[in-house]
Amino acid sequence: MELDRSRAVSVATEAFRAHGISQADAEQTAEVLVSADARGKHSHGLLRLPRFVRGIDHENVDPEGDIEVVSERGGAASLRGGSRLGPVVASAAVGEAMDRADEFGVGAVGVHDSNHLGMLGYYTDQLQREDYVGIAMTNTEPAMPPYGGAEPVLGTNPIAIGLPTDPVFNLDMSTSAIARGTVLEKREAGESIPEGVALDADGEPTTDPAAALEGTILPFGGAKGSGLAIAVEVLAGGVVGAAMGNDVTGTYHTEDPCTKGDLFIAIDPEVLGSQGARSRMSAFLEQLKQTETNATTEALRLPGEHSVRRDRTREQIDIPADLWERVKALRE
Repeated sequence: MELDRSRAVSVATEAFRAHGISQADAEQTAEVLVSADARGKHSHGLLRLPRFVRGIDHENVDPEGDIEVVSERGGAASLRGGSRLGPVVASAAVGEAMDRADEFGVGAVGVHDSNHLGMLGYYTDQLQREDYVGIAMTNTEPAMPPYGGAEPVLGTNPIAIGLPTDPVFNLDMSTSAIARGTVLEKREAGESIPEGVALDADGEPTTDPAAALEGTILPFGGAKGSGLAIAVEVLAGGVVGAAMGNDVTGTYHTEDPCTKGDLFIAIDPEVLGSQGARSRMSAFLEQLKQTETNATTEALRLPGEHSVRRDRTREQIDIPADLWERVKALRE
């Protein structure tokens, strides 16, 4: 069904308010979820709202927790989230990173004691809109084995990179062959997942999303995706003082406390390069878009170009009617 975007944000806000969340935090989190639906990333949209609410009901979210910088040195800082809603903590971390980039040219903020933050590319979009290069990463509950392994000890560990350019460039990707949120979305819709992206609990290939959620998701690109997932696990987990591997909980099974970490980096491109860096980047991306296409491609699109522009311009979102009824019911 097609739904007015402002209506979706309003009802989602009311759902959070009904579970003890402040008006400001509820609105901010609702906007992050609806933004994902506007981009067509339904795996991280309102589909996630019931899981957020379960985390609140299990008291793994502290509506009044303090978000504070607990250590700092120059452009780097460690931020404790006080168990507030993940989008609220992440937005505070982005603001802190931008402040430090203004002073030092680069701002890097590690986050612990937070919760699931929704669509990671939302935050790199915040950074690129303010003329920073934005880099963000987070680790998640184990769902994926390292390359050649059978035991899920790595998260799907997404990473996002946004550039302050026109045309838009906002890469937002998991390090798995398919995002766990997408598997959840397919299960809810009664659809299959592609071949070659997941194994069931017995280690056999499966296209059943329910079996994949009980089994393992595979890294994209074999050893390459696995290596990047390990790097994100360490950078967004161990380096920032959060959990890694099997110690990560609460990002998918929200009845458990959330122990993952996040890392946000803001870079002033004029500091690292020279004046005109933004215009040179934009010119290069435009050159890429003009590259001759192959026989199967009508036009070249940059990562995130289409979805971010949809988010910035669309006044409606499309979600399943039964999901909308579930969201409305959470207001009670």
